[in-house]
Amino acid sequence: MIARGDGAVEQHERDGFPAMSGFAQLMRRVYWRLERRIAPGLRHAQRQYEEVLDRFVRPSIRWLDLGCGRRLLSPWRSDAEQALISRSDRVFGVDPDFASLLDNDTIPLRCLARAGALPFRSESFDLVTANMVLEHLREPEREIAEIWRLLADGGIVLLHTPNRWAFPTIFLQPIPQSLKHWAAAVLEGRSKRDVFPTYYRINTASAIRRLAARCGFDVVSIQMISTGALFALVPPLALLELLWIRLISARWGSAARPNIIAVLRKRVERAALVRASLPVGAPAHA
Repeated sequence: MIARGDGAVEQHERDGFPAMSGFAQLMRRVYWRLERRIAPGLRHAQRQYEEVLDRFVRPSIRWLDLGCGRRLLSPWRSDAEQALISRSDRVFGVDPDFASLLDNDTIPLRCLARAGALPFRSESFDLVTANMVLEHLREPEREIAEIWRLLADGGIVLLHTPNRWAFPTIFLQPIPQSLKHWAAAVLEGRSKRDVFPTYYRINTASAIRRLAARCGFDVVSIQMISTGALFALVPPLALLELLWIRLISARWGSAARPNIIAVLRKRVERAALVRASLPVGAPAHA
């Protein structure tokens, strides 16, 4: 639960609301008070993703961050990002956007590539992460199969993505891209250059389970989680959104929560079967 007073401001600045000034800061403070009263203990989805990621990062891990963009975590978690990256001996980042890769100053090894054709040998990694990437995949089965190829036996995939059928994603999907640019700038402070096309082709818990099974993964866990209000800067709408967040915090409301964190493990039996079917000396992937 968030503490009262100035400590509340500091906590929220760490949890996804960077310090502002003037009217916007006033609206944030109104929102924080509303959140403490209506949805106490509400935590930003990025913090929850970071905590799950922390369990898998260790010095010996070979780690690939898919769609690394300008940063591994959100901007307000730069210190935590540095700590995670420094803990692992080998971290690669890949992204199809060259400008984003140039701006990324935390992952030292970066590569310009698309998720469906990654320039690494088979079984090169123990951990593949994708933070807000799944919704941008045009051919998710091909791209998840490529992740399977890259992972060593028993390797882990950690995914964080929006829930397609939850608020606000269900309402944002039909909006033209130009309006999405405006909404991202006003509501989230994101630049137009950081808003990319979305397809939402694997953005439900059931879709993730089905595709995982087809591509040779076991589902370790799927969490449906809530996050801070999208309309935090518009108190009347924030009030309604927080009431909704409180409602879906009940066990029955999990399917309506806006974010998904999924952990998948490469199925060892299938990996062994594929290798056994190859002629002696043949590579696992061309």
